[in-house]
Amino acid sequence: MPFLFLPVRDREAIARVRLRTDLWEKLLSGWWAKSVFLFTTDTVSKDAQIHARMFAPAMGIAEDPATGSAASALAGFLQDQAPRDGRRTWLIEQGFEMGRPSRIELEADSAGGRIAAVRVGGNSVLISEGWLNVG
Repeated sequence: MPFLFLPVRDREAIARVRLRTDLWEKLLSGWWAKSVFLFTTDTVSKDAQIHARMFAPAMGIAEDPATGSAASALAGFLQDQAPRDGRRTWLIEQGFEMGRPSRIELEADSAGGRIAAVRVGGNSVLISEGWLNVG
C-alpha cells in the first residue's frame, strides 16, 4: 500500500492539519500515493519516537487512529533517511488529535543498508462487531 510520507516540524503544526477533500481530489486523485502519513519526532509520550496522523479519503478513511500498514512502510522511509544495519525499534503514537490515542510498536531488521524484516504490533480495543447470516 503506497503512502506519501510528510515529515512535519512539531505536534503544534501537525495538530493544525485539516483535510480539504476538494484540494485532495485536485492534487492527489491521479497520483501514485493517495494516502498521506504526516509525522514528527515531537511526541506526547516520552517513550515514543514518532507522532503521526494518516489521511486516506480515497479509501473512505478521513483519518485513521492507527495505521499498521503505514507504520511498516515508515520503517523503509526511516532506513533511507538514516541507513544503519541491525535491529531498530520505534514507538509511534497516532490518533491523539481525533481522541483515539494509539501506540504502534515498529521493529525493523536491516542488513547491507536494506530492510530485511519488519514487525508491527501493539494492543487494540474492540469498538464494534457484527454478524452476517447467509441463507
